[in-house]
Amino acid sequence: MKSVVSAAVILTFIGGVNCLPSYGLLSNIKPSRIEVQSIAQGNHQQLIARVGTILNSPFYLKYGKTAYLPTENIEIKFSKVIEDSRCPSNVTCIWQGQVIIELDIRKNGKQLSTLMLTLIPGRDALPIQFSNKYSVTLIGVSPYPSGQTIALQDYIVQLVVNKN
Repeated sequence: MKSVVSAAVILTFIGGVNCLPSYGLLSNIKPSRIEVQSIAQGNHQQLIARVGTILNSPFYLKYGKTAYLPTENIEIKFSKVIEDSRCPSNVTCIWQGQVIIELDIRKNGKQLSTLMLTLIPGRDALPIQFSNKYSVTLIGVSPYPSGQTIALQDYIVQLVVNKN
């Protein structure tokens, strides 16, 4: 009986009741049957680490975290910052620089692809396709450089996933 009570509390958290939209937590995300079963089996720590989101809606994702699209059973993990050569805000540069990140994409629990997305300040973001059905667009990366080294755990990306 104790695990059922714990599962209900965690389901409320994952379900997004009164959750803030920061880092992609949305109030309309409900756990799937697989998530409910996993929570009941005590695997809730892994599920809490995921950020629930939906197609065609921008969301935020912290470095090292995973977004989950329950309707598509797709997980997107922000796994690397490959390059961040953006011109610091307090410096005049010849080139604006760019930021390149890596995302690991899983579908139905299996590795689907690894994507590198590039964002160049002042230019439109380009969607990157995966699985011939979906595209992901890197909309923004924060914090913006100010001359200090940015710790990996401080990076937050804004993404949107669309079904083609």
